[in-house]
Amino acid sequence: MAAAGGATTRSWQWHGAAALTSAVFPAVFVQATLLANWNVDHPVVVPGDDSPGGGNMGNVIAVPIFAVAAIVCLLFPLLWGIAAFRTWKAAAVKDLPAISTVLQGAALLVALPVAMTLPYNWADVTTLVAAELFALGVALRPRWSLRTATS
Repeated sequence: MAAAGGATTRSWQWHGAAALTSAVFPAVFVQATLLANWNVDHPVVVPGDDSPGGGNMGNVIAVPIFAVAAIVCLLFPLLWGIAAFRTWKAAAVKDLPAISTVLQGAALLVALPVAMTLPYNWADVTTLVAAELFALGVALRPRWSLRTATS
């Protein structure tokens, strides 16, 4: 009985840690939104560019897209938090960690190019990849424990 309780305790702690690390995704999009908004507020005039917005339309369009992406990416910490809470209460979690990891992986395809355009891009890219690998490890943890138990 005590072994099962210990495993549950460790499991909800892993899910909670995944919730904290997945907060990197909305943070990157918030940083991108702030940078794009700064570029909109401080446009660089390019001589001979007669386009609407003076060559700054990419940032004008990017601000709401990045803001929506930041709001959507708040789903990842929420899903991991639900998984942690349900595991803590000893309720069945089933596929919630796998769903969270797959959604984070899909968002990683969008977040990596965005992070590459930010200042200190190496730190943003590293934290995004680390958060995804950590989520993948947490999602696959029960499968690894089953494999090692049967060996």
